[in-house]
This record gives sequence, structure tokens and C-alpha cells, in this order.
Amino acid sequence: MTVSRKPRILLKLQVVYDDGASFMSGSAIDMSETGLFIETVMPLEPGTTVRLMPLIPGDDSSVLEIEGQVMRKAEYDLDNHFDRTPGMGIRFTSLTGEQRAAIAGLLQRGRSDPSA
Repeated sequence: MTVSRKPRILLKLQVVYDDGASFMSGSAIDMSETGLFIETVMPLEPGTTVRLMPLIPGDDSSVLEIEGQVMRKAEYDLDNHFDRTPGMGIRFTSLTGEQRAAIAGLLQRGRSDPSA
């Protein structure tokens, strides 16, 4: 079975995430319609369910919460830290139409200005 991947958009977006035990934050460095990669030296284990709250620049009016699941992690490797970014890949789960529209907006923003 082949899984088609959605195109990733490079962006810098702060994300607060909650694994049910604690709140943490990190920088999302790329994102697609189906997930994102958060740069962190303390990635969660694959299979962990998380609640993501992207901190959208210039939008103080609403809070976007997205549920996801950690699919892979890249441990910090002192010997190869320039070759591989430590962090975790998270797949979005159970998206509503409103959440899909918000993600599409973030992707559009990232296409026009990756630092936004």
C-alpha cells in the first residue's frame, strides 16, 4: 500500500502542545494539510496523542486547537546535529472543516512568507 504525501510548506510557527501530562512548546518548521514537524530536543514517543495550539502571528482573536498523533521522532544526536533536526512528526487527526480551513490559511501564509 502506497501512502501519498501532501506537499510540505516550510514555515516558522510557534506551537504549544499538550500530551495530557504537561504543556510544552516548540517551533513547527514545516507543515502540510495532514501534519507538521516540531523542532524539539525532547520529542514525544510515536503513538502519543497531542493537542496542538499554533500561535498564529497577528491573530489574537481565536485559538486553533488540533488533535494529532506523533508518528515519528528524531532524537538529538550530538555527533550529527547539523545533519538532522531533532523533533517529531505529528499527523493531524479528526479535523473539522473549520480546522481544515485554518490550516489552509496557515499554509497559504507560509507559501507567501515562510517566516510568518
